[in-house]
Amino acid sequence: MRYSPEHKALNHEKILSVAARTFRERGGDSSGIGTVMKKVGLTKGGFYRHFKSKDDLFVEAVAKALDETGRAMVEVAKSAPEGQALRAIIERYLSTDHANSPGAGCVRAALGPELARKPVAVRRRIEALLEQYRERLLPFMPGQTKEERRAKIRLMFPSMAGVLMMARVSSDPQRREQILMEARKFFVKSFAQE
Repeated sequence: MRYSPEHKALNHEKILSVAARTFRERGGDSSGIGTVMKKVGLTKGGFYRHFKSKDDLFVEAVAKALDETGRAMVEVAKSAPEGQALRAIIERYLSTDHANSPGAGCVRAALGPELARKPVAVRRRIEALLEQYRERLLPFMPGQTKEERRAKIRLMFPSMAGVLMMARVSSDPQRREQILMEARKFFVKSFAQE
């Protein structure tokens, strides 16, 4: 039975949504194609009608995750009081809700070490996606020049991702919140106060 292009596109989006969430929750290497396809309600054999390889799915899932989190961060920034956009981004990023929701959160914090182990061709594609993400948030960074703002954003987001990742390691909810609170204070003082 042949399916319409619209049906195929809908299934493609479902696969991407499930993969983006599942990879962030359980890792891309430990979440097989079969797991993702089963969650979508499709067979493993149907995977190759949508993607050339698992690496292609991985990159597209990372793109979807970055788009989702980028949109959320821009929304937080735009709804913040005047002059408080970066503070709002930092506070949202280093929140308990974000720490407790890896499947809907930052791909760097969820998959950072795994991203670094991917083949060079995959890492190049992901680097380009991360650059787009940074450019999207660049208007909210302080600095005299675009290059100064870029330098700050290249430092700030990976650093916050590391803190978020380590906060998730803590099994004690109070300790987790303490880590996040201390980090929020540090990043606001270091980046959001001019």
